[in-house]
Amino acid sequence: MDPRILKKMRSDWEDRAKENAQYYVQNERKKWEQRDFFRSGEINVANEVMTDMVAICGGQRSPLDLRMLEIGCGVGRMTRMLSTIFGKVTGVDISDEMIRQARANTSDLSNVDLVVGDGCTLTALPDAAYDFAFSFIVFQHIPAYPVIASYCREVFRVLQPGGLFKFQVQGHTGLRRSEMDTWLGYPVSPTEAERLAAESGFAIERQDGAGTQWYWLWFRKPK
Repeated sequence: MDPRILKKMRSDWEDRAKENAQYYVQNERKKWEQRDFFRSGEINVANEVMTDMVAICGGQRSPLDLRMLEIGCGVGRMTRMLSTIFGKVTGVDISDEMIRQARANTSDLSNVDLVVGDGCTLTALPDAAYDFAFSFIVFQHIPAYPVIASYCREVFRVLQPGGLFKFQVQGHTGLRRSEMDTWLGYPVSPTEAERLAAESGFAIERQDGAGTQWYWLWFRKPK
C-alpha cells in the first residue's frame, strides 16, 4: 500500500470536511438546510438498505437484533436513519473532522459508535462482530485498487459468517483519472469485482450498474 495515497485521502477529506462537509458528503446542493440534508439520508437508506432487508436479515431475524457497519459515515447523514433500523451501528470515516461533526449529529443516539479509520483497514474493530456492512458514495472516491481490496479483506474479517457487504463503487471505466484522484476514484470493472470477491473470500451474490458511477456489489461471506 502506497502511504502517499492514504495520506492524500486523509488530507483531502479533512480539507473538504472543514470547507463544507455537507456538500462533499452529498453534493446535490452547495448549501443544505439541516432537515433536508438528513432527509436525503433517510431517502437513501429507504432505497438502498430497506429494499434489501430480506437479504440482510435472512428472512428470520429482526434488524433490531443486528449489528451493522457503515464505512464512510461522513457527518452521520445516513447513520441517524440506520440507527432506527438496526440494533447497533458503527460508523467509520477517514476524516477526524467528519467524525467530530458526526458525533455532534448523533449525540442523542445510544446505539451509535463512531470511529476514525486509517482509510484502508478496520483495525479498531473485532473479528466477526457485524451482521451487515454497507457503504454508499464512498468507495467511488477511493483512488487505488489496493485500498479497495484492503477494505474488502477487512470487511470479510469483521463480518460474521453469512453476513452481507453491500457497497457502491465507481464503475465508469472510461473516466480519465490519476492515481491520486480522491474525487473520481478508481473505476472497478466486473472482472475486478470478481477479483475483489475472490481475493477477500466473499461470494458475489448480486451486482448492478456495471459501467456506471453507481456500480453496486453484494458480497456474501460464506457460512
